[in-house]
Amino acid sequence: MTARHLVVVSYFHPPFPSPGGNRWVAMAHYLRAAGHRVTVVASDAFGSLPDDETSFVVRARDLKSARLLRLALRRGPLPEAGQGAAVERPPSSLLTKVLVPDTHVVSWLPAAIRVVRRLVARGDVDCVVTTGPPESLHLTGLALGSRRPAWLADFRDGWSFEPLREPFPTALQRRLDAALERRVVRRADALVAATQPIADDFRRRYGVNAVTVTNGYDPRLDAAAEKAILPSLPEDRRLIVHTGALSGPRGRDARPFLEALQRLVDDEPRVGSEIVLVQAGPTLPGDEPLLAALGQRGLALTLGVVPRPSAIALQRRAAVLVLLTSGEVSQSTGKLYEYLAAGRPILALAAQNEAARIVSQTNTGVSVPPDDVGAIAAALRSAAAGELELSYAPRGAERYTYPAPAEAMANVVESAISHRSTAPGGRR
Repeated sequence: MTARHLVVVSYFHPPFPSPGGNRWVAMAHYLRAAGHRVTVVASDAFGSLPDDETSFVVRARDLKSARLLRLALRRGPLPEAGQGAAVERPPSSLLTKVLVPDTHVVSWLPAAIRVVRRLVARGDVDCVVTTGPPESLHLTGLALGSRRPAWLADFRDGWSFEPLREPFPTALQRRLDAALERRVVRRADALVAATQPIADDFRRRYGVNAVTVTNGYDPRLDAAAEKAILPSLPEDRRLIVHTGALSGPRGRDARPFLEALQRLVDDEPRVGSEIVLVQAGPTLPGDEPLLAALGQRGLALTLGVVPRPSAIALQRRAAVLVLLTSGEVSQSTGKLYEYLAAGRPILALAAQNEAARIVSQTNTGVSVPPDDVGAIAAALRSAAAGELELSYAPRGAERYTYPAPAEAMANVVESAISHRSTAPGGRR
């Protein structure tokens, strides 16, 4: 394959404490290993890294980090880099209900566009990749005009389909948001979605050829995971492990799972001596009472936030890994790919969504509806009896480990470049 120069516009990038950047951190590494040049344009909100220059990372000024502006908007200090995906104080409606498609359209996008234009002006860029959310980031491709290089729009989440954002309050804002999405989808030379339902939605609504390129596990994490030191864990019980926050956005609710564990032990006390839930991650207020009650009975061990290598090491000690999702069909968290690589059976609280499809496709576990306490309790009973471990027989999971996703992305880049070369006014 011809070596290409890609400029990737990715708001979330280390040291930004968000898993949103993991996709292109890994993609960029493996694309470079295949001979491509990759320049990343990222936010400077959390500063920079010592290897930015050698890693071809360019920081664009982000007003999110302006101290006086944050004070004026009562946003408080930014979470410190390196401390995990800390939860910021919820923004006011001034920030979330006014600007379309999101606040980054004024706080970061103008600076990012200037940086990308400067890079493109050098004349050696083959493809610009915009990866969102935030959705406003995709407007970079439109701002480059008709003489731009090929443009690939990469959607880690849907825009109007199962969005992370709350709906806008006025019809005018909603129409503008829809118009911006339509323009991006129809103008980009190639569309990529991180999950199949997002790609299907673009095909259905716009009649475009959207391609699915999933996230994946980065095996470079193995070395650090092997060296990670874990706290003392029960040796005489099967570990039911969950890493990350239990409940979360988009309707993910841990209460049915925690209630199922409690009910199972109430009905069958012996199970309490066979399994223990090990939770590593932040605990939200709604989960704390149930977790505390389980902990008092010796049924749950909470480790708090741990470094990513420690979380991966813990996953590999599990008898069963628990994956929590909501009813949204596009849900497939980044954690799933770590779970697939851990080589342990997965209990997915997922029904008819992308996570359930992948677990079924790879034969790496079982899926039960996330709100069905009885079904969850039955699955936990199987875990206690060792039945999930005995039935574990994975197949095809390697497609969700790098470099496979990067190879798929490289093919879409070639398609975008080919499309652009034949478009009116396109580069030849």
